[in-house]
Amino acid sequence: MSGRLFCFFAAAVFLYLLTPYLLREFWFDEVLTLQFALLPSAAKIYQSYIIPNNQIVHTVVLHILLGVFPPEILRIFPLFCAGGMLFILWKNFSRELGKGTLTVALTALVISPPFLLYATALRGYMLAAFFTVSALCAGRRYALGGRNIQLFYWFIGVLLAVGVMPSALAGIAGAGLYIAPYCGKKFWKNRRLYRLALSAVAAFLLFYLPIKDDLFRAFALKEGWHHAGYALLAVGIAVLLTFLFPFAAGIFYHRPKLRNWPRTLIWFLPLGGAFLPVSPFPRVWFVLFPVFALLAAGFLRRMPEKGLRILALAVLLFGGVISHEFFRKQISPALTLAGQDDFYAPRFACGEFRNRDTLAVVKENFAPDCPVFASFDADPWALLYFDSRVVFDGPKGKIGFLPGGSAVILAVNEDPGKYAARFVGTMSKIKEVGIHAVYRLEKEDLR
Repeated sequence: MSGRLFCFFAAAVFLYLLTPYLLREFWFDEVLTLQFALLPSAAKIYQSYIIPNNQIVHTVVLHILLGVFPPEILRIFPLFCAGGMLFILWKNFSRELGKGTLTVALTALVISPPFLLYATALRGYMLAAFFTVSALCAGRRYALGGRNIQLFYWFIGVLLAVGVMPSALAGIAGAGLYIAPYCGKKFWKNRRLYRLALSAVAAFLLFYLPIKDDLFRAFALKEGWHHAGYALLAVGIAVLLTFLFPFAAGIFYHRPKLRNWPRTLIWFLPLGGAFLPVSPFPRVWFVLFPVFALLAAGFLRRMPEKGLRILALAVLLFGGVISHEFFRKQISPALTLAGQDDFYAPRFACGEFRNRDTLAVVKENFAPDCPVFASFDADPWALLYFDSRVVFDGPKGKIGFLPGGSAVILAVNEDPGKYAARFVGTMSKIKEVGIHAVYRLEKEDLR
């Protein structure tokens, strides 16, 4: 297959897989992100680091974009970030790693469910990956003898990456380990590497010291997975399935150089989460996926061109199949042993996530002024985005009373009896809609 034909075929597969991600409805975290983006100013956003959902730099960018575009259009923004990230990787590494090898690795990345998910999410993960890759490329130039302006670009890239989310330090650590061999065989004696490391620490401190109390309070929430082993398994499966073919084929051609041993440590970075009180959500490690793509390309550098063409087609076909919703749902249970799937088939990225349809059922069966209660598992913030009547348990307390005739929206797997006892009534099911079940709360008339 010629290069042009492959690019056309790859673009067609990518657009086919991308469309449902691009058209999906907002979910819990995205609605919270939009709420922060609607704050009156960038300064107010910076000073409102109440929970990690406020990915500050990303939220500020959304704040600006919301002044021009409606929220539904904004899924294109992370897609532009993804395109920019891929362009930077190609511009900086296609000559060093080879166009064929980089094509295979980036194809594996681009058509993977984790990439498709975060290239269309109103969250900061793709923006953080973009800044991480930008920092990596600037740091690489500086390590190879570049001018101090490259060190400054590295600093700005790190500042913006960690400004999106503190956990982007994982991606910066991966970038630093990837850069180390460029500093020579005895890289540990190269002052440039230490300048890169110290400037990264300085960037983090510069951004978060003014709001350190808010940062510590956010960490104290201990959001994440309480079973580190399952969190690591979820990350490992996602990385393995994304780059399975490049690494499997690369085993037969890869000739590791001793000077590159720091890059081996990149694989062990997710283990750091096991030493925290609560293991980070698996999605935190998405910022490392572009670095994993570079490692995958490095594995294939000695592969013949004919073999690379066959491998590229195999990667495209395998990725295209596994990224279909049916197959994603088969893989998902292995990633949800201790929490929600962050990569393959989270409920908000599947066809069953239909908040508009759920609220249409409420509209058809209940009065316009009827209270609507949604449980936490029913993703109440996403429902609230479409209907201001929706109430739910929040940080300020639980809903203590609902009148008879109220609409109650639960997740389909929730026990309605628990809510019947809580609100002192009986629950009559109206209809199941995707992930939701709509009930009517009925109470005896004691008059």
